[in-house]
Amino acid sequence: MKTIWLALMAGAALVATIPLWAAADPVRDAPSKPRLFLPEVLTPAGRITLTPGFSPDGRTMYFAQTECTPIWECPQRLKRIVRKDDGWSAPEPVPLPQDARVDYPSVTPDGRYLLFSWAATRPEYAGRDIYENFDLWRLDLTDPAATPQPLDGPDLNRIREGAIKKLRFVHNETAPILTVAGDLYFWSERLDGMGDRDVYRARPDGKGGFRRPELLPAPINSVKGDDGAWISPDGKTMLITYADRGGCGGSDLFMAQRKGEGWTNPVNLGCDINSPFDEYAATLIPGTRSIVFPSTRPFEGASEYDVALWIAELPVAKN
Repeated sequence: MKTIWLALMAGAALVATIPLWAAADPVRDAPSKPRLFLPEVLTPAGRITLTPGFSPDGRTMYFAQTECTPIWECPQRLKRIVRKDDGWSAPEPVPLPQDARVDYPSVTPDGRYLLFSWAATRPEYAGRDIYENFDLWRLDLTDPAATPQPLDGPDLNRIREGAIKKLRFVHNETAPILTVAGDLYFWSERLDGMGDRDVYRARPDGKGGFRRPELLPAPINSVKGDDGAWISPDGKTMLITYADRGGCGGSDLFMAQRKGEGWTNPVNLGCDINSPFDEYAATLIPGTRSIVFPSTRPFEGASEYDVALWIAELPVAKN
């Protein structure tokens, strides 16, 4: 079990190119038990902040945030904050050509692209019977004039239309993560999948796109719900969410290690991290042992539907 934790830190080191924060920084010195992450910046009354993605140097954080509660009745927009000498900036919107719902941003290991799930209207789908269809997109961060482009590959972005257009979360592609090797990981709910929701991998096609996605084998996927996956840049470690594999109550955070073409059994991160409420979709801050994740656990001033980001130190496995 100890090797799993060491592999996770090795994966994080691939993208840590400069020192991130001073030793006294409370973000770097994450607690063993979760606390609210930047509450003065990210937890204003009546807003919900969801799973973030960090630049390789850890100094820019992209995230989706709603403008009100409950979440299903609110706009859900892409925002960012930047680490400066005197702390983090206030959230600012990332300009997009459509005000469609955004979710699960991540930054590629080279820092060039922002990947995210976006329910934008696509002109090639004009006239089709579609409802809020989340596809996988990328935005070139090196070009201020760039506009988002859908990721390309056979059967990568399925269309949420017709009889299944309002069926659960079917055909919504979610949480794109790219590894150094160019493998794209995401999760989706597909009627021909293994379970309710599954994690997929699409290998690069050598031409800027991706090959047909492959279902990850058991024990990552199962006949139930498997989602909220984050992959380390080296592709060797996964943080993932399960609600049905035992633990601390609600949805819990687990971790697994790549082993050849398969994966080890996911290990629960423990009840210091997890709670009787829902924790999901953890992200590791580059160059640190700090994980950031959304949770429905209550906090002072929270309303019934509030979800906030929490931070904690990844526990060290005992021999």
